[in-house]
Amino acid sequence: MSAERSPMPVLVAACLGLFTVFVQTTQTIGSLSAVQDDLHVSAADLVWVPSMYTLVVASFVLGAGALADRWGRRRVFLAGAVAMAAGGLVLVFADSLPAVLAGQAVAGLGGALITPSSLALVTHAFPDPRRRAGAIAAWAATSGLGLAIGPVTAGLALRWWSWHAAFWLNLVVATLAIAVALLYVPESRVPGGRPDWAGQLLGTAGLALLIFWLIDGGHHGYASGRELSAVAGAVVLLALFATVELRRAHPMVDLRLMRDPSYSASLLLAATVLFGFVGLSLLQVLWLQRVRGLSALEVGVQLLAEFGTFIAASVLAGVLVRRSGPRPLIVGGLLLAAAGAALFATVGPADTFTGYAAALVIFGLGCGLANAPSTALAVGHVPRGREGEAGGTVNAARQVGAVLGTSILGTLLTSRFEDRAGTASDPREAFTDAVGYAAWTGAAVLLAGTVAALGLFALAGRRTPAAEVPAEPATAQPAS
Repeated sequence: MSAERSPMPVLVAACLGLFTVFVQTTQTIGSLSAVQDDLHVSAADLVWVPSMYTLVVASFVLGAGALADRWGRRRVFLAGAVAMAAGGLVLVFADSLPAVLAGQAVAGLGGALITPSSLALVTHAFPDPRRRAGAIAAWAATSGLGLAIGPVTAGLALRWWSWHAAFWLNLVVATLAIAVALLYVPESRVPGGRPDWAGQLLGTAGLALLIFWLIDGGHHGYASGRELSAVAGAVVLLALFATVELRRAHPMVDLRLMRDPSYSASLLLAATVLFGFVGLSLLQVLWLQRVRGLSALEVGVQLLAEFGTFIAASVLAGVLVRRSGPRPLIVGGLLLAAAGAALFATVGPADTFTGYAAALVIFGLGCGLANAPSTALAVGHVPRGREGEAGGTVNAARQVGAVLGTSILGTLLTSRFEDRAGTASDPREAFTDAVGYAAWTGAAVLLAGTVAALGLFALAGRRTPAAEVPAEPATAQPAS
């Protein structure tokens, strides 16, 4: 990148792209009831409307990061934005369940390509670690903005038009991201790098089976023949993936980086943050709809208390990380998030917004403080020129954490509710009890992840984190 070129348009394009990735998630959840009624979808099939998107994103995101480094970060980002726009267009005109699933799958591929490539574009455009931390904080805050806007747009669409109309937003924003990237974002890649197709195939297939097992098993039980076959296949494929990658001079994912305790801790923390944030958000949406009886629009407006705080905290983290480094922010943020989850676990069926607003704000504050620094910590532990690889790895950890959050907490909610529904005089009390049970589990996971990360930091000894002190950068030549 030339010295005269401002990096700000790169950040704008990256944030526009990432916005579409996360708005798609909550937009879909907010539209589920309308999709079910309009297309006459069974409850068992409805599960796969949001899960198809998650499955594709989580399966392809790891390989997409390495592909961005070697094929071109701008090129992969543009491909992802085109796929996201195409998926949104399919959903706008979808009139059957297969069409909806197809649109979600295409959009999921776009999300998988955008997430690591957008992060790689940002980290490459901001080589100075201090400015990079602020840029990553802005990038991470965009995810909260997308999650916040999704339910609102779904609610507005359902109130004035139909569920199809919500997905016009994805199409428009993705198109804007394409325009900015084409006009202002230069291409960059690792010189001489070639895609690792064997690693791509094994890693993607292994992750796909693992995520399928987590999602499908959460709704149908993990002990069936289909689930056991899926997890066995995932273990075999991921073991082969590790074997192949360790033998390559230039692997898709350098597993040797896991020897650095700080890098391993950053991946664990990134997964833990998303486990709590996405898992608790699902519990909150379901409780507000089924116990408080709120519409999709009303749910979106109330959750702005949490998502708005998340965005503000992400921006604040970008400032504070320059002074204190990422570790105190991550640990403090996770502790706050655990406190917010525990506070939400005590909510009662008769509570109004004033009774649970504090829980939403504290939880959003904690997740916002921890989210961006955990990503910056991972990216800071790889040599310059491999930002896409680091972005793919940390975002794969984040996606697996998100899937685990929704699968585990959703399964605990369902099983607890089924146990209590038969004996409770009020179904709302039984559902609230189930939500509290799952929320306490989420708080425990946030605490356990924090303790485990502290142990890994202790193993790192007195090493200075690479995210805080710039390494001597290797020059990555812009593509011609």
